[in-house]
Amino acid sequence: MGNFTTQVHVTGSARQFSEDEPYLRAIMQAVYDSHAIVFRNWLDAATSRSKNNARDQDTDWEAILNDNIEAIKKSDLVIVEATQARFSQGLQAYTAARYKKPTLIITRNPVKGHFISGVAGKLITIKEYSTEDELRATVAKFIKQNTIPEKDLRFNMILDRRIYKYLRDTSYETGKNKSQIVRELLEKDIERRK
Repeated sequence: MGNFTTQVHVTGSARQFSEDEPYLRAIMQAVYDSHAIVFRNWLDAATSRSKNNARDQDTDWEAILNDNIEAIKKSDLVIVEATQARFSQGLQAYTAARYKKPTLIITRNPVKGHFISGVAGKLITIKEYSTEDELRATVAKFIKQNTIPEKDLRFNMILDRRIYKYLRDTSYETGKNKSQIVRELLEKDIERRK
């Protein structure tokens, strides 16, 4: 098994981008400082778009939406900077929940008294922050709590004779090793449960 690196999808609003950009960059730096990687770094493109005063009708929103959904599917964690409280951020948070991705929703605005304060679940963490230092600490803590150490990715188990015979026979018939057969069975069950 190769190196496992936690992949994080970071999203925020392209509106009032100049206001949010330093915080989005702080989030991404905190991801890197936590030895994780940003799955899709869209900040440079958004910065360029903002500096060139690009119009919304000139932007391929369908491609951006598809890229974000694909990034959520392939990422291990999702971080949503939701200060601007835009539809796109809510949609991405919903998509992350649908794909059972641990999600951090962070905002500089008070949460109490808003719709988001009613959101609860083991995969969703909602935090307020006011400074970049506080933001970086929140992101680092979230990543640490939700990263699976490589040592935990290995799993040993004792088999009974019936299971061992099934794995041995299936291995012989398919040419796959026993662990690959078990992984495929687990993947099928995970997909079935989605």
